[in-house]
Amino acid sequence: MSTTRRELKNNAKLALRGNWGWAVLMCLINMIIVAILSGGGHRVDQIYMDYEGTNFYMQLLSPLGTILAWIGDFIALSLVISFLKLRDNDKLEKPYVSAFSVFTENRFGPECINFVMTSIFTFLWTLLLIIPGIIKSYSYAMTPYIVKDMVASGKQVGATDGINASRELMNGHKMDLFVFDLSFIGWFLLGGISVIGMLWVVPYYQTAKANFYRELAGNQFLK
Repeated sequence: MSTTRRELKNNAKLALRGNWGWAVLMCLINMIIVAILSGGGHRVDQIYMDYEGTNFYMQLLSPLGTILAWIGDFIALSLVISFLKLRDNDKLEKPYVSAFSVFTENRFGPECINFVMTSIFTFLWTLLLIIPGIIKSYSYAMTPYIVKDMVASGKQVGATDGINASRELMNGHKMDLFVFDLSFIGWFLLGGISVIGMLWVVPYYQTAKANFYRELAGNQFLK
């Protein structure tokens, strides 16, 4: 990559200038929904773990908790899409729409199936050892960005099209993204002191990561 991490971050700050209100409100809405679903999933899991009977309906709670948490993770992909649009100077939707952008503009099907397959592949690699799972997660990291571009270009997106393209794109660049993520640890620790702080850290990180993707991919998936 010809652009440095410092430049990616500085460009993120420039993109957010004048758009902080939109970014913070959009993140707040998204994070509340994701937290409710994730918290609900953990609560359901706890109820199931504390239950010692064999009632059929109680048995259904076991996968339900995982599904709720998974839905929360999927909705969180809306941040990826919305901040890529911000980075690309696309027309921004209202915050309450952008917070659920994974469901808009015919993206739900392609994003959902690629997200499901990414989750499955990453889980299977993690069963081998933690490290292979982490490495593969970086191989698949650009999948939602790529699917967003493919959908925007009018392409038909298959179940693993985004995944395969991400693997090729990230070949030789996984360490770049890993170091990029490490450079934000301090910000996340600082933002984690309060939820309010995360409302500024998340937009900064997501916009910088969108810059990372666009620097790496260019417009090749928009053609």
